[in-house]
Amino acid sequence: MLSVGLPTLFLIRQFRANFEQRSKAMLETTLDVVHSDVVDVMLKYEHNRIQDIIDKIMRYQTIRHLRFFDSSGIIHFATDTTEIGKNIDEVDKGHVQLSMTDHKIISLLENKKVYTSTLPIENLPECYSCHGQDPIIAYLDVDIKMTRAEIYFYTGSFHILFLAVAVVLILFLGFYFLFNRLIKKPLYSLQAALNEVDKGVLKTRLPAIKSDEIGILERQFNTMVANLQASKQKIEEMHFEQLQRADKLVTLGELAAEMAHEINNPAAIVMSRADYLQTQISEQNSLQKFNDDLEVIINQINKISRITGTILKYSKKLPKQFHTIDLKQVVLESISILEPRLTQKKIIVHKEFRKEPCLIFGDTQQMEQVVTNLVNNALDAMTTGGSLTISIERDDQYHLQLKVADNGSGIRPELLDQIFTPFYTTKPPEKGTGLGLYIVKNICKNHNAEIHCTSTAGQGSTFTITFRGNELPK
Repeated sequence: MLSVGLPTLFLIRQFRANFEQRSKAMLETTLDVVHSDVVDVMLKYEHNRIQDIIDKIMRYQTIRHLRFFDSSGIIHFATDTTEIGKNIDEVDKGHVQLSMTDHKIISLLENKKVYTSTLPIENLPECYSCHGQDPIIAYLDVDIKMTRAEIYFYTGSFHILFLAVAVVLILFLGFYFLFNRLIKKPLYSLQAALNEVDKGVLKTRLPAIKSDEIGILERQFNTMVANLQASKQKIEEMHFEQLQRADKLVTLGELAAEMAHEINNPAAIVMSRADYLQTQISEQNSLQKFNDDLEVIINQINKISRITGTILKYSKKLPKQFHTIDLKQVVLESISILEPRLTQKKIIVHKEFRKEPCLIFGDTQQMEQVVTNLVNNALDAMTTGGSLTISIERDDQYHLQLKVADNGSGIRPELLDQIFTPFYTTKPPEKGTGLGLYIVKNICKNHNAEIHCTSTAGQGSTFTITFRGNELPK
């Protein structure tokens, strides 16, 4: 509207101003000629020639009316002789306001397509002898018709306005069509495609055949969805592998529980026989030399019994019940389960516990799972030999802290933020599921505890669990 409307209005106003200036110039020229001729004949006392002058001027087709009337409005000379002697207001009501004719007036009567002018004829000193000393002798009223060009202009100006409106409408419809085709429709297609992706339909693709910004956006969308589809497929494959691994671990755990149960039976028989032999040795001095050997046998059988008992206890699916537990006792029982592995890898375990019980409110089985996972991770980080330190202490705010520190391979700094993510692991597929630390973190959250890891590559890692507001008063 601005680009079409403003130039159109400016053009119309400019043409109107030009035509008005031209018409007014012609009208003023006519007035000056008539006035000059009339004054000339009046000074020569040839009043009868005034009508001849009027008739001569009327030969020009552009002049519509020409009148001379006095201050009372009575017409004395006119192109239409029937008007002579009549009042100007009677002939053309409202055409002239006598009270406003003390100076030249030029105006446009658009309804009649006429330019009209009223010019007062001043009383000159040389005219005082005939007309007295009134300032105004008479009034000259001239009406000039519009030229054909002016009529065409005023008629055409409306046509130009209508044409401008039509151009604006055509431009609007054209831009609207282009906007719908080039912008709105592709954006709606993109929105629909995003909705399909949001529903999980990752096979959605856009045409991406254009080379403009929309085409670039569609190609980027296709690349993004393709990457999402590939990532989803990879995650599903990894998830399936981890589920298979977890299923194998469950089966292995059940098998270990059955083996522990079966081992307990012969171990109990061996223990009863060893007790019987020890009783016989105490009664027969000749057998005292075997007493030390029997003590070793009994101690080893007790050790086997403790290990199998812990395995059976750990394998049971007990309901999760929060109650007062001794964190130190939980740690000792968890270490006993892993003692064969600790011995095999020649790991030295340092236990730094407080003398008094370290009581917290929690679930024994869950906390044993936490300690077991952390110690297992430490063992995996130490290939052969090493030092493992497990400590329980209090921080500055008197909160219990469980720390598991090793001097293994450590964790690179850029990986520390990912170690608690599910299915993330740096271990080979046959060793790790990537769920251990994720489970540990969730168990800590259930116990109102926070877990934090500090590590240096090549020097080892330390996992610290802080129990905030969970510990019981001593």
